[in-house]
Amino acid sequence: MICEINKNLITLKCVLFLFFGALGSLFPFLPNHMNWVGLSRDEFTIISTVSPLIAVIGPLIAAPLADRLAGGFGGTPRSKTGRYLRVMISICLALATILYWLLLTVPRIHRSPPNVTFMCNEDGGYILQNRCGHDRTCYNWNGEKGPVFLKDCTFSCNATTLYTGEPEAASLTKIQDNNESTTEDYNYDESEANPGVNNEAELDFPTTTTTTTAVPVSSRKTNSGIVLSPHMCYKNSEDVTVCEVYTKYSKNVQFNVGLKPTITRAIDNETEDDICTYPVADYFHCRMPEEIVKDLRATEDPNCRPMVLCAIHDPYNVNNTDSLLKKSECGYNNISFWLYLVIRSIADIFPAAAVALLSTAVVIATRETSTGRGDIGKQLAAGALGFAIFAPIIGGCADGNVRDAMICFTVLMLLAILILLFDNNMPLSPPEWWWHTRCGLLALPMSSVRKYQNEIIALGVVLFILGILWNAIDAYLPWNAATMAGSSNLIIGLTLTMGAIPAASLFTFAEKVVDYCNHSNILILCFVSYIIHYVALANITDAGILLVFEILEIFTLHLMWITAILYLRHLVPRKFTACGQALPVIAHFCLGRCFGALIGRFAYTLYPDNVKYPDNHGPVYAGFAIAAAIIAALYFVAYHFYLKPYCGAHPQLPPYPAPSIVQSVNGNGSYTPLRVYHNGRAKKGHFRY
Repeated sequence: MICEINKNLITLKCVLFLFFGALGSLFPFLPNHMNWVGLSRDEFTIISTVSPLIAVIGPLIAAPLADRLAGGFGGTPRSKTGRYLRVMISICLALATILYWLLLTVPRIHRSPPNVTFMCNEDGGYILQNRCGHDRTCYNWNGEKGPVFLKDCTFSCNATTLYTGEPEAASLTKIQDNNESTTEDYNYDESEANPGVNNEAELDFPTTTTTTTAVPVSSRKTNSGIVLSPHMCYKNSEDVTVCEVYTKYSKNVQFNVGLKPTITRAIDNETEDDICTYPVADYFHCRMPEEIVKDLRATEDPNCRPMVLCAIHDPYNVNNTDSLLKKSECGYNNISFWLYLVIRSIADIFPAAAVALLSTAVVIATRETSTGRGDIGKQLAAGALGFAIFAPIIGGCADGNVRDAMICFTVLMLLAILILLFDNNMPLSPPEWWWHTRCGLLALPMSSVRKYQNEIIALGVVLFILGILWNAIDAYLPWNAATMAGSSNLIIGLTLTMGAIPAASLFTFAEKVVDYCNHSNILILCFVSYIIHYVALANITDAGILLVFEILEIFTLHLMWITAILYLRHLVPRKFTACGQALPVIAHFCLGRCFGALIGRFAYTLYPDNVKYPDNHGPVYAGFAIAAAIIAALYFVAYHFYLKPYCGAHPQLPPYPAPSIVQSVNGNGSYTPLRVYHNGRAKKGHFRY
């Protein structure tokens, strides 16, 4: 039998190629744009979490509307051409293009950071900051809490906002062994720390605008072989005094503190001090050993008021550390964050709706036959090819520039819209009951087809979990690549290509592969692939090796997606085709993406310090691998011991007596059953969950 090419499906392949090529040219590089705008790590996470949650609106509205416009039930006239579907997809593509362009209008967060440092003594802890802006104002703190990251702590006489903290041993901070700050618990008389001193009292420690020349703590030795290190003490949630001991090997020390309004002081009884002094609202003090006090007064200043002076790491979130002090930065305005969040959330609605509608178009256009072969894979292969080609072009030639990515995105979307609007030969007329028979006769009424609510619910849950595992990697892929040697925007683009290119070849035979392996075994294979993927991500440090493991997306994304489409093509009645194809979009690409971004963030709690300490995300990814293994095992047991024996399809027998229409066709009333029933054991194959 010679296979003929259906010319009417060529334009559908072009639309899929252009649409998924547009997504591939833009989506991998949106994280770069969010960093360019100046959004913090937590703001990035909020946007990556909220936008897919809002995107659920797209398929929830578009899919029922498409089924309603298709007509044929509820007294609605049946559409003959399928133009309704082409127009709906075109509208989604046009609105997505306009809204993503609006992201480029979000103003960049330009900050003019004042100098800031941390100091503490036995009276308490203080943040010192230069007055802000033209009005020389201080931020009006109201005790709100947030993280502050301290580094390069040393004993000093000089309370200065210009202390940048570059001790002689700074290069040793990358040493991995013994690099955690030491925590000690003390039960001692707190009166020695003067806890009763009022933080609002006027401070009389000297303030200066010159850089401190404080000697690193490692070089101060009161006795031979003994090094005294700063002890910064606070009370934990159990009201126990805990002291963080800072040594030259310590990483940045994080304190969750609240601040009070600045202490107002006057100079020469006329002018205000140029430095804002914010007291720490909670119990906090630094222990000052007598040996250190004597040493400072002997070597630096006879009138020295000793203190611990610390530099503050990334106080204004230049590198997404989400420090408390970002609120007090001159010129900081979170309008950019809210604009980006609103625009991105609305924009993501329309690609999600378009994916559901295009999946519906593919199912309708390929006209499933009695053998269950509709060439769906050949259509989606064109989409995978577009997904593979344009991402590395933008990453390599344009170096991931979002403006260039938007231009490519727009051109591809406009071409897809033109094809959809002007091609009247695309076979998108609504589905008919006779698709399931070889000769156009329906042996059994559709009302007798077994209902598959349990399978649909189970599939939705599985796709939701797979979506979490997928986006915990995908949302933070640029951050993960940044921790690896040889990383570039080209590498980020190629991560899409590595899985999509082999998927384009596999899709040609996808329906045979799914029928042979059965749907559930493929979904179990996806979980197994995630085990391998997460174990690899927890250990590899080279971007080239990262590309090798991105090939696993052929199973975890592409084969999973076509399996879901084929599965729901069988499970859902034809009058709800669009609603059925919306289910995997909602479960995997909306809800799964939402929770995946939320959970995956824990792998980057110290970003961008993950670049210095890339083992930070290793334990989190190892946890994901263990979770994937447990879920795969549970799913395997649930399928083989419950779903398969109790929820699988059973052979359908013809009614007795046979329908009159069949008797009239056979002439003498005798009837040989046509083995073409939905989910029957015919050439179409016994559909197995």
